[in-house]
Amino acid sequence: MAKLTIRDIARLSGLSKSTVSLVLNNSPKVDPETRRRVIAVMREHNYVPSFAATALAKGNTGLIGMIVPGLTWRFMADINYGVAKVVEDTKYEIVLFTSTNERDYGGAIDRVMSSGLCAGLIVVNHDKQPLDRLVDLHRGGLPVVLIDTLGAAGELPAVGADNHTGGLLIGRHLLGLGHRRIASILGPVGHPYVQERRRGLWDALREAGLEPDPGLEAETGFEEALVRRRTRELLDLPADRRPTALFAYHDSAAFAVLDELLQAGVRVPEDVSVVGFNDIDAAAHVRPPLTTVRQPFADMGRRAAGILLSVLDGVESDEEPRQIVLDTELIVRESTAPAPADR
Repeated sequence: MAKLTIRDIARLSGLSKSTVSLVLNNSPKVDPETRRRVIAVMREHNYVPSFAATALAKGNTGLIGMIVPGLTWRFMADINYGVAKVVEDTKYEIVLFTSTNERDYGGAIDRVMSSGLCAGLIVVNHDKQPLDRLVDLHRGGLPVVLIDTLGAAGELPAVGADNHTGGLLIGRHLLGLGHRRIASILGPVGHPYVQERRRGLWDALREAGLEPDPGLEAETGFEEALVRRRTRELLDLPADRRPTALFAYHDSAAFAVLDELLQAGVRVPEDVSVVGFNDIDAAAHVRPPLTTVRQPFADMGRRAAGILLSVLDGVESDEEPRQIVLDTELIVRESTAPAPADR
């Protein structure tokens, strides 16, 4: 099937070619209803403008777009810092597109498409995000680099962290302290990063001759209330099955676990050790300070910006891997200690 043109979009939307062109160029002269009408036709027919040609024609090659899941996410400041440290010394500027916390980047992508301003895109993925439209943009001439989406779309370059090794380090640390009943507050188990962290913990258990116990795993999604409820359920297990250590899938969940243990009169780390993942700033300042795995968020931003700039400036190397996995590091603080002797 032949690729649609602006003329085709105009015919299908019942508008003039000049009006469609105004929409694509994000002109303020276009009313919102007309803009929605054109974008709806573009989405229905998978129309992807040639962004590279548009940017060159308009002289707007100096903007790099970032689509982020929400500026309130605790690690976004580090990612933004890493990108900015690379971009600030170049001719490029950064423009942010946010998708709040909805599970579809459709609105942000529509804004990118209608503006035609960006020479390239850095996309910070949030969980189970559909990437088909980003692949279409990439094929249409707009370079796209993903952050924290390893393996999700092999056609797109991506930078992420080694979640498997992070889980492995947690398992080895807790086992080295004598813990044998290690429970997991898993979060949404269908998400790749959760699966990799779980696989790392399982590998550590099997190294020690232990089989993972499904009864010590709790899926929680993102809801804090569910994290707290699952923590209570684990504490209510019979004494011979009750965990001596809890691994939360990220630091925010670990904070909820710590608070729930405090309310239950359980001492950390004397009775139960607690481990998180990510090492956000607050992890060092809760009580007790949280043992966790550090993800190199700023480095993710730096590497992603470097990849995109190399494409935009025509210096991309065939030797550069398309899927870059950065090391994670175990940060040991006061929330972990040897397993209680009476357990």
